[in-house]
Amino acid sequence: TEGGFDISQFTIDWENQKVLCPQGKVSVYWKETKRSGQARILAKFDKSDCQICPSKNLCTRSRIYGHRELTFSLQEEHMALQESRRYQKTPEFKERYAKRAGIEGTISQAVYALGMRRCRYRGLAKTHLQHVLTACAINLKRVVDWLEEKPHAQTRKSRFAALAA
Repeated sequence: TEGGFDISQFTIDWENQKVLCPQGKVSVYWKETKRSGQARILAKFDKSDCQICPSKNLCTRSRIYGHRELTFSLQEEHMALQESRRYQKTPEFKERYAKRAGIEGTISQAVYALGMRRCRYRGLAKTHLQHVLTACAINLKRVVDWLEEKPHAQTRKSRFAALAA
């Protein structure tokens, strides 16, 4: 749900196998399951608590069960994922990711515009030569575009995004 509660807003008590929702209600069910071959934990909240909750529209859209079900990874994986998500919000991550975004653009240009998905040659020496020449071609194209004062391409919009605009 847009603007609704996500897993980080729930408090998980791993020892007592309970989950506390943002409104202070405690889960009534906890079971380890397998979904798509992955070990997961399924926690459910009492229907009577969820039906009268003032934040129900932020929590669940379930019309069948009428209560919140929460599925999350086992403790070690869940904690690592939450830590990773917190790190992604830091300025350090954003700075590092900005570098990666530039590199991804260059790799994309090499793959789609210059055929780098597959190597034309066998052997490390010839493969290395192809990589060096492709890098030179990318640089040459960028210099020509700069000299001709061509603006950078705008970010492409999906058809769905164009319809929504």
